[in-house]
Amino acid sequence: MESNVKTKTMGQEFTLLKGMRRIEPRNFSLGLLLGCFLVTFAYFSMAKFDSFHFFVVDSPPIENVATPSGGMTQSTVSSEQPDVDKEPQNAPKLGVDSNISSINSNNSSTSKLSLTSEESTESTVQELDGSILEETKEITKTCEKGSELCETGTDSASNKSSTNIFDTEAMLPSIDSNQPNWTIEKEPKKEMKKQVPLCDLSQRRIDKCEIEGDVRIIGKDATIMWVPSPESDDGPDYQRKVWQIKPYPRKEDPAAMAHVRIVTVKPMGGPDVAPPCTQHRDVPAIVFSDRGYTGNYFHDFTDVLIPIFTTARRFQGEVEFLVTDIKIYLIMKYLPIFKNLTKYDIIDFDSDDQVRCYKKAYIGLTSHDDFGIDPERIPERYTLVDFTRFMRTTYGLTRDVVEIPVQKKLGRKPRLMIVARARTRRFMNLDEIVRETEKLGFDVVATETTDDLARFSVIVNSCDAIMGVHGAGLTNMVFLPINAVFIQILPWGGLDWVAGNYFKRPVGNMKMKYIQYDIAPEESTLIDEYPRNHTVFTNPESIRRQGWNPMKEIFLDKQNVRLNMKRFRPTLKKTLKYLNSVNS
Repeated sequence: MESNVKTKTMGQEFTLLKGMRRIEPRNFSLGLLLGCFLVTFAYFSMAKFDSFHFFVVDSPPIENVATPSGGMTQSTVSSEQPDVDKEPQNAPKLGVDSNISSINSNNSSTSKLSLTSEESTESTVQELDGSILEETKEITKTCEKGSELCETGTDSASNKSSTNIFDTEAMLPSIDSNQPNWTIEKEPKKEMKKQVPLCDLSQRRIDKCEIEGDVRIIGKDATIMWVPSPESDDGPDYQRKVWQIKPYPRKEDPAAMAHVRIVTVKPMGGPDVAPPCTQHRDVPAIVFSDRGYTGNYFHDFTDVLIPIFTTARRFQGEVEFLVTDIKIYLIMKYLPIFKNLTKYDIIDFDSDDQVRCYKKAYIGLTSHDDFGIDPERIPERYTLVDFTRFMRTTYGLTRDVVEIPVQKKLGRKPRLMIVARARTRRFMNLDEIVRETEKLGFDVVATETTDDLARFSVIVNSCDAIMGVHGAGLTNMVFLPINAVFIQILPWGGLDWVAGNYFKRPVGNMKMKYIQYDIAPEESTLIDEYPRNHTVFTNPESIRRQGWNPMKEIFLDKQNVRLNMKRFRPTLKKTLKYLNSVNS
């Protein structure tokens, strides 16, 4: 019976093949194509693949790999990979529909399908069936062993196929302790620093800049550059803006600022566009002008010396000064003061062609008021007492405090210095003033000021009181000890604001006793030039309203003083009482 069945079956196959000979080639091609489609569908249905394999043509594959963190990494198969990852040189350009026939191909050529021969048709069908069966068996064996390929839906056939097949899972490297982590983590976004101005233009007396980081200075060009560093996040980030600064503390006074050089402060794009450094300093730089009204003894102190103390004292000498508009005689006159603030040579800013590089720079000085320091506005909380102590130390003055009562504790008369001006606002009766003052019980020293501060400061420091007509000479109060008495004789003209702002307030902040004497019209030499009913005497305010120059010309430059000693004597007695009083 089996023979009959076999015969019958073979007969049917023979009949089928005979019938196929009579089929037109076009219909046969369509049928064969349909059959291939059905076989392909059955193959993928049985294999249960989760992805298709794609062939790569000619060039190395580039893939976007999704990492566990959700990011994408790009991988390129280079010529340095093992041969198994290389594409055959003569690889054919194949589409998705040809995958089945190429999976089991071990050479670079592709089998041709004959449409006219019975043997070709039969062998082709058998080859396809065998391929499907082989793949199914291998997958079954793999899954039975618990392979991860089965779990992830990746077929084992892909590992045997030509390297033309771009298998995403196969291309992922194995991860172990010796392999780099392929996961690309997103860097946390850096918080953008708030940009701050390079310079502060809000202060009443001076525009100033404080720059930290890579600072490069070319004095000859009057240029100061801040160079942002891409390698470092240290320091502030400054606004990309150019500033024009005159580093002298009288910015509201056009006459004072007229001859002060402009310094340009600007950011650079980076180190590559900035001029290279020729000098390096690990200490800060301070750039300032000593022009303006300097040369006047009072302005030397209020515009330069007190501000430079306030700015530089904190560095204990570890700071470098670059002076624009430099006055050499001024530097030499106050050289002991500068040398006590910096250990380095002072640089003539305007003629310096070096590119000097610093980690921090100050352009302009800290200046709060005329002859003043506001301790609330500086971290070190310096005061004028600190400044006068600094001045005494600089010039080697040992007397810090007036011991009161002077006569009882020191066994001598209180010593009074009379500042005798040589030109304007002179004492016309100096000899009488000295004589009457000595009669009251003072030891009097009447002298003009000199530029020899080393000698003159010793004389001032030995005194218990100082007296003079309003003017720059009274600035020598900086050498007086604490508790000393300061007597200001105010010329005619209603100059209380000038007297109070320039001397009364500073004297109090130096912890000294302030006494003011306002002269009468008859004590002024203006009485010799103007009648008593002139506006100079009846309405001096009208002259002051005309501006500084008319006021200065009449009340400061043309006026000398002839003290009425009877009227002035109570002022001297008040001073004497204070210095000899136990309760002072």
